[in-house]
Amino acid sequence: MNNNQTKKKCELLVPAGGVKQFIAAVENGADAVYIGGHIFNAQNNAENFNDEEMQHAIDFAHKRGVKVYVTMNTLIGNDELDEAVKYAAFLYETGADALMIQDLGLGKLIHEWMPELSLHLSAQVMVCNLAGVETAARLGYDRVAIASELNLLEIKEICENTETEIEMLVHGELCKCCSGQCQLSRYFGGQSGNRGQCAQPCRLPYKSFDADGRLLETLKHPLKPQDICRIDQLGELIEAGVTSLKVEGSEKSADYVAIITSIYRKHIDMYYKEGNYAVSEEDWQELKQMQQGIKIGKVIKKIQGTALVDVKLYDKLELGDGIEIQGRERCGNVVTYYKELKGGLTRIGNIKGRMYHGDPLYRITSKEQLTRARSTYENVTFEDGKYLRKVSVDMLFTLENGIASLSVTAKDGTTVTVNGGAFEKNDDNATDKQRIEDALRKTGNTPFAVNEVRFDGTYDRRIKVAAVNDIRRNALAALEKSMVFRREKIIGAGYQPLNENKNLAAVELFYFDWDTFAAGNVPMGIEDIDVDVVSVVPVVEFEKHYTEIPEGSKIIPYISNISKGAEDIFIEDNFDSIVLHCMERGIYVGNLSWIQPLRSAGITVFGDYGLNVYNEESVAALDAIGVHRCIYSLESMDSRMGSFPIMTLEHDPEAASLIHPNKERLRFLKRRFSDQTLLISGHEIIELESIADTINTGSEAIRIFVER
Repeated sequence: MNNNQTKKKCELLVPAGGVKQFIAAVENGADAVYIGGHIFNAQNNAENFNDEEMQHAIDFAHKRGVKVYVTMNTLIGNDELDEAVKYAAFLYETGADALMIQDLGLGKLIHEWMPELSLHLSAQVMVCNLAGVETAARLGYDRVAIASELNLLEIKEICENTETEIEMLVHGELCKCCSGQCQLSRYFGGQSGNRGQCAQPCRLPYKSFDADGRLLETLKHPLKPQDICRIDQLGELIEAGVTSLKVEGSEKSADYVAIITSIYRKHIDMYYKEGNYAVSEEDWQELKQMQQGIKIGKVIKKIQGTALVDVKLYDKLELGDGIEIQGRERCGNVVTYYKELKGGLTRIGNIKGRMYHGDPLYRITSKEQLTRARSTYENVTFEDGKYLRKVSVDMLFTLENGIASLSVTAKDGTTVTVNGGAFEKNDDNATDKQRIEDALRKTGNTPFAVNEVRFDGTYDRRIKVAAVNDIRRNALAALEKSMVFRREKIIGAGYQPLNENKNLAAVELFYFDWDTFAAGNVPMGIEDIDVDVVSVVPVVEFEKHYTEIPEGSKIIPYISNISKGAEDIFIEDNFDSIVLHCMERGIYVGNLSWIQPLRSAGITVFGDYGLNVYNEESVAALDAIGVHRCIYSLESMDSRMGSFPIMTLEHDPEAASLIHPNKERLRFLKRRFSDQTLLISGHEIIELESIADTINTGSEAIRIFVER
């Protein structure tokens, strides 16, 4: 037996944006499915589930040994907390296996009202290391979805040193912006991604420029999400100790869910059975076809006056396939005409639009592939259908003194027993055990498949097959009922506002780098505001320039919202000195990782914008682990407060600046001390007069971002 066979099997976690997708996920082998309800769900553009569908989906999954996690992964305002807690209580009572949470305040309230309900910390919190995972565990989370940007060594370091379950993205789209730190959609259209309303402006074409202002002609979609596929790394992730392998795609079709789930199921099972696996070229092509389409040829010419096109094919194309010509202009359709010509060319149609010789031809859907996928979920509902997914059960049929009993045991150990009879003794014509077994194995349209049938007792009775069928039906119905569970109703679940009135204590000038601070750049008129003015500077540069700081200056250092890489390394290497220099002034922390180490060292910790505090309960949750006070999320910021970060990117972009289709300029800010790059607006006007009497709800300071 392989070592990997002795471990708890890693979970395949699949999205379902609607009922068809849910059935496709279950029928194709998902161990768990994550879905969204009609409120507080970041996948607002998916179909999602109303309350009745939610109940049916959870029951359907549980009958087949599949878990259901519900996303409540938006930031929640103070005025929404009561409704959110009540909805969480509904999900708890309905039998949801876990809730996937971004908002720390909502997580706090759910943990208080429903401590038995498992909480999973969303990837939107961007946990990058073991310290962040440990802080999440202190906040009550049983599982943490760690950052997708981590490499295998970083993942292994986390998994080997925590009892907290670890979830990792293995397939789907990966945003250029670090999770939970994107303000692009809200900035341009008022539709916040953190509030489930992302309009995806990252997919738009932008004009890109280098540092010298030259137009980069080939870089037209610099912010577009990238595809991620780790099908060839499953064994390494399993061995590293990852609990759950997650597929992204809550807004994808049922076809996508069926195909991706089946391929990942196949290779996970292959790894556990054989200890290794190889991804075939056929499977790679299947994945590529669903994710981005496959280049299969090029345009030779368009037949004038028609919608027919002559093409040169490198790969197969069939009637019913979907194609797209990706030239200077994009056009495509489903292939409804197909004729092979002399000279190795093929004439296809009906394709309208402009195209030119040499334009690449992509097959974006395969009719044959979709037909296979749809056979797994079409004509199947939660109530009826020819189901593929079955729970393996063992049966023990006992006959004593004419009384029959049937015990059925599911894979998870759940057992039910039902009785039947009494049957008359008939030594000369007793029913053969094989005949009984044949009847017991006919599970029909139930979610069960019989593995082993055993017998006990004395078989000297005549038992009609119809009677055996009745016993089997009753036993399987009882087992099915036992696999559906409800929890007791939570009485009084809800939220009462704290209604704390906080006075404005300071205006904080947030500097992206030391040079801007040292140059004395301050907004005009700042001296007219009758509160303390505090400068907030990067901790790395604060430490490097500590001897230059005038005595008694009002300055607080900060650790960035994402400090992974160079910034973390510097803090680790200079931790004792940083502690000494921050003992009296405190430090802002923008991520979960550094809260506990600094608190343990006796430093006053303030919560920075990266923690995405959006309500007073989030402030209370962080206060419980030693965070003194918090600046609210960038969700509360507007252009009056300066050039606040619109995106935080893990990797350096190719451009120095961008122009949005609405002509507004954006600028990439690369900082010496950080591996991350910020995207900020190019020209914000700080309006001190209009914000002088303003305070972010629940905060004790106004934050102004000083870029130059």
